[in-house]
Amino acid sequence: MPSSGKKSAAAAKRRPAKKKAAVTRPRRAARARGSRARAKKGARPRAKGGITPPEVKTAMLVRKPVAQVYEAFVNPDVTSNFWFTRGSGRLEAGTHVEWHWEMYGFSVPVTVKTIEPNQRIVVEWAGYGSPTTIEWTFEPRGDASTFVSIAERGFKGTDDEVVGNAKSSTEGFALVLAGLKAFLEHNIRLNLVADRFPKGIEE
Repeated sequence: MPSSGKKSAAAAKRRPAKKKAAVTRPRRAARARGSRARAKKGARPRAKGGITPPEVKTAMLVRKPVAQVYEAFVNPDVTSNFWFTRGSGRLEAGTHVEWHWEMYGFSVPVTVKTIEPNQRIVVEWAGYGSPTTIEWTFEPRGDASTFVSIAERGFKGTDDEVVGNAKSSTEGFALVLAGLKAFLEHNIRLNLVADRFPKGIEE
């Protein structure tokens, strides 16, 4: 009797283990399938710390025709009125230019990836130490105005670096679009980028 009792107890202990394994294997398989599916869809890679690098996006309605708003970003003579102080050349597909912020003693090389006149601009730059991609899209409106969006993606580094750079990008392009709107609609140079970090003031 004691011997049978021991066998029964041992069998009872083994049964839950088999049941648990049967549940665990499908879950692992499902996770594996999900990982493969994400890889096939081209899921964005994670930063060093584990978070998925964000895509930041800023947008604004500008009450000017799309050709004029588009020209404001491809022509450095216009862009210098609301963003950088000097650009080495007009944006054309496959070219390399350099943008300068002389008030900060800062410049950055830019590679122009895509140009779709009055529709889309894509460039790559190293504004945050490692290359990221900036994309402009221009949507004409029926009232001769334009909805312009700026997105940036590809941030790299630690979690804190990625989050900090994404925050700076969002804030920076919000200032750029506000400056663009003031200049094109009212011919006013607000100096928003220059005044964001005046001398003697640190973030």
